[in-house]
Amino acid sequence: MMLDFRIHTFLTVCEHMSFTKAAHELHLTQPAVSHHMHALQELYGQELFTIVGRQVVLTEAGNRFRTFAQSLQLDVNRFIKEFSQVSEIEVVKFGATLTIGEFTLPPIIRNLMQSNPKRNLTMHVDNTENLLDMIDSGHIDFAFIEGAFDKNSYGYRLFSNERFIAIGSHACKARHPHPTLEELLGERLLIRESGSGTRAVLERILADRGLSVECFCHLDEIGNLNVIKQLVGSDNGISFLYEAAAREALEGNSIVELAIGGWSVMREFNFVFLLDSRYESRYLHFLDECISNMNPI
Repeated sequence: MMLDFRIHTFLTVCEHMSFTKAAHELHLTQPAVSHHMHALQELYGQELFTIVGRQVVLTEAGNRFRTFAQSLQLDVNRFIKEFSQVSEIEVVKFGATLTIGEFTLPPIIRNLMQSNPKRNLTMHVDNTENLLDMIDSGHIDFAFIEGAFDKNSYGYRLFSNERFIAIGSHACKARHPHPTLEELLGERLLIRESGSGTRAVLERILADRGLSVECFCHLDEIGNLNVIKQLVGSDNGISFLYEAAAREALEGNSIVELAIGGWSVMREFNFVFLLDSRYESRYLHFLDECISNMNPI
């Protein structure tokens, strides 16, 4: 372990928020753990913890130091792994939320594989919360995320801005040639399950207008976007999703965009990585490669 042993102790205390549990995991005495923490506070001139009742609580400085120390530890672990495994093959482990992973990245990844066949890519498709946990634990280096996240806790760059649209069948468009959102409440809504990024976006948009998904005459939860698009195309309901996820079906004319009056919604797709990582420049180089290989729309 190349990190100062006191930093390792600090991170273990942060994990458990308990000096006693940290001491047990590290096979130290509790006074030894306390001594390590006192030494760090003396070294940096900052109070890292306070005790509220019997509960250990991080101070603002402690939270900042934890973010830095976690990033440092993961960078050290990565360096040791790379240093001990001399190879010409670059390994990149990353994640993506569903819409980005299934509809935006595939052609980009194809181009990257063709341009650099010696690079090994591993992509995990999951929800935003799980991907952030994977970044925190070092299981992936970065992620392409469509959902909301704490921008103060992670490094990030804008990947793209995407339209969020309503889709329906040709018959639905004939019924509502110039629809308002209120008119479409009379249609059956097909939507992803709770916890999905696409659904969360729609719920926030509706909430801003004093509405909810329950305001539609009927609500069906479908856990697959391709199934949703097929059902929409056969006039079994309407849905809301990112244009990137609907583009192929729109171009194939199996579904149509419902141009809702006053509806102009754009959302960010972000490239997210560990804050203060020493590998930031490498991550951003990969992002630049991805952006340069995006197909023009």
